Amino acid sequence: MILHKQSFEGVSIRGNQVWRLYPELTFNDPIFDGHIHVVDTEALDTLVDVGNDYGVQKALLICHSLGAKKYAEEKYPNRFIFAKYFSGSMRFTSGVEDLIKEIGTLREEGYHLAKMQSAPVMRGRTSASPEHLRMDDDDMALFFDAMKDEDIPFLLHLSDPDTYYAIRYTDSKYFTSKERDLDELEGVLKRHGSMKLQFAHFAAQPEIHRLENLARWFDTYPNFNIDTSSARWMSRELSKDPKKARGFFIKYQDRIMFGTDCVSWAPDRDYFEGRYLALRLLFETAGESMPLPFIDSDTVNSGGTFINGLNLPDDVLQKIYWDNIHRFYEECF
Repeated sequence: MILHKQSFEGVSIRGNQVWRLYPELTFNDPIFDGHIHVVDTEALDTLVDVGNDYGVQKALLICHSLGAKKYAEEKYPNRFIFAKYFSGSMRFTSGVEDLIKEIGTLREEGYHLAKMQSAPVMRGRTSASPEHLRMDDDDMALFFDAMKDEDIPFLLHLSDPDTYYAIRYTDSKYFTSKERDLDELEGVLKRHGSMKLQFAHFAAQPEIHRLENLARWFDTYPNFNIDTSSARWMSRELSKDPKKARGFFIKYQDRIMFGTDCVSWAPDRDYFEGRYLALRLLFETAGESMPLPFIDSDTVNSGGTFINGLNLPDDVLQKIYWDNIHRFYEECF
């Protein structure tokens, strides 16, 4: 089925309108968003409201401050599991000891897991060389050991889209190649096989030509799952070969968890709606050449991003949207 092309730029789409525009969105059971952020509490209220419109009843909330975490916990009881946010720049500026101290207070602060944003951009911000404090080296192992001692799961973002390496990561003082960064990420799997790991952004490998390597990881390392954030990255890359992407989802349906990477910086309803709509169109429909509901800065000068739906079976959607994250973090519920 080819859905009607429609531009959503600048248009606020309330949830009840979505079902009229896209009756193909037929998944009506609860959804768990396994990757969102809170920075501003007013923005979180908007995100929760939009999430409700799109079927989201629970979420993994990455908290950028303890105050924001307490606000979310009090206003939305039983909606979230909480991740303590660690900036990847912290390991380069403060060292491993400070990271370990923060792990030491994680449980008493009421968090369930740790999350680190340690994409290559963090090296650039701190002028750290590519080989300084690799995530899989001996010094960082002390940080991982501290989490293992407390049985704390870890959500990690280490690499980025292929497009970033071509456009943004060109300074060789701080950046090398994506292959090198993926080798570092696999090094974490090799070294910390006893630890529960969630790799953000499809383990940085939603590009069609990288799915084979990600499949090898799944077949080799049983201790990690991936999430589907971010919406534009997933929509752009998985849509390039929906047949192959669909087969991957079906084969590894027990290892993939829904996530949007919505960040509540500001109460921007259009921003949140666009992410939820994009991913639901991608996963639930068989639509072809559907415009991404927001601007993709990586393709804005080359024709834009279009969604080709994967039309996943209902039982696969149930696992990705709800069951997998409950099973993976069963001790948190």
